[in-house]
This record gives sequence, C-alpha cells and structure tokens, in this order.
Amino acid sequence: MPGGADGREGWTRDDCTRYLTAHGYGTTPKSACIGCPFHGNAQWRKLRDEQPAEWADAVEFDAAIRSGNARGNANGKPLLGEAYLHRSRLPLAQAPIDRVTAHEWGKQQTDIFGQIADIELEEGDPDGCSPWACRSGQPVAGSAA
Repeated sequence: MPGGADGREGWTRDDCTRYLTAHGYGTTPKSACIGCPFHGNAQWRKLRDEQPAEWADAVEFDAAIRSGNARGNANGKPLLGEAYLHRSRLPLAQAPIDRVTAHEWGKQQTDIFGQIADIELEEGDPDGCSPWACRSGQPVAGSAA
C-alpha cells in the first residue's frame, strides 16, 4: 500500500477497501448524507431499492432545494438557476439512475492486483507454484554443464 512521510497515506478508496477486506472487515459502505449531490447512479439505485423511506426523503429534499433556501432568498441572495441532487439536472424521481455509468462498468472489472494482495489466488500451500517458477519442495542445486 502507498504511504507518505507527511502523515497522509495517499490511499485511494479502492486501496482502503482492499485493505479492510484483507483484514476481515468485509464490505465497508461509503458514508454520505441521504441528500448528498455526489451520489452516483449506483448509490441512488441502492437507496431507492433498499431504503424506500430514505429515498422518499431524498426526493422530497431534492424538490425543496430547487429554488435555493429560505434564508438566502430572504437575505437577497437567491440561487441563480435551479438546484438538483442528480448530475442530470432532473428531479431525482425522474433522473436516469438506472443507467449504468462507465465508472460502474470499470468497477466490475477483475482486479488481479487486489486479489494477489488479498491472497485470494492462493488458498493452499504458500510455497505453491507461480507463473514464473516452482516454489514448492526443497531447493534444487543446479550444476553447470
């Protein structure tokens, strides 16, 4: 895993997920508020499909922010344009969240480096064969011919 002398590890979200999985923490969900505008389609689908009450709250919140907030409007600082939670700039209930994005497709690809790091490829003898050489058994002394 990457590391830095400045106190920041320099890990990506995927690095953290692989580390946690390798240490027995399974899947660790991403934390975010229900009405976070940084949710991707997969997160919106999960909220809609698995937490209908929270989905209803997010749809209601999305509608409520359309013209900004009451304090900003009252103080003469109205929102220029309209606010939406989904990047399509459509009301959340109508947004195309069932479309699988290129980023989601990329996340579905096999990560052989994560598998090797997590020792998912070797479940047996740690000295088993590798693609480059046989590591099992006693070392063989070679002779020059």
